[in-house]
Amino acid sequence: MQLFARGRYEEAAELFRQTTAGPAVHVSDKARTYLQICERRSARPSADFKTADEHYYFAVERLNARDLNLAGEHFRQALQLQPDGDNILYALSLCCGLSGDANGAYDNLKRAIDLDPKNRLVARQDSEFRELAAQFPALASLLSTEVGAGR
Repeated sequence: MQLFARGRYEEAAELFRQTTAGPAVHVSDKARTYLQICERRSARPSADFKTADEHYYFAVERLNARDLNLAGEHFRQALQLQPDGDNILYALSLCCGLSGDANGAYDNLKRAIDLDPKNRLVARQDSEFRELAAQFPALASLLSTEVGAGR
């Protein structure tokens, strides 16, 4: 259960698989349920993304599931295809911040704001960015300034 709670689904799946063979029926049934969840959550998509939008929407789904490594990978691929995608930069900034990368969060949000100043207002109203701003002073200063000032 600890591995499951930490999102380490492949490791948890192996232990749930072993538990399904146990003698206690109620425990085996519960283990089968968790095993199915682990298998679904650890399955990698077989889709071959070709457009920035395809990478972006998949990355947003992974961000919402807090699969931050895979989300970041697909946001970066989307940026390679659409370097001026302010929506991609905005979401990548959030992904970086949630991953603990303060510099990445700042740099990507700054670029998003430079491309479209409305992103500053959107980020100010975003509860997740408010939480990140409380952790990262540079990000807080970026959100509080009207003109993109340096760090």
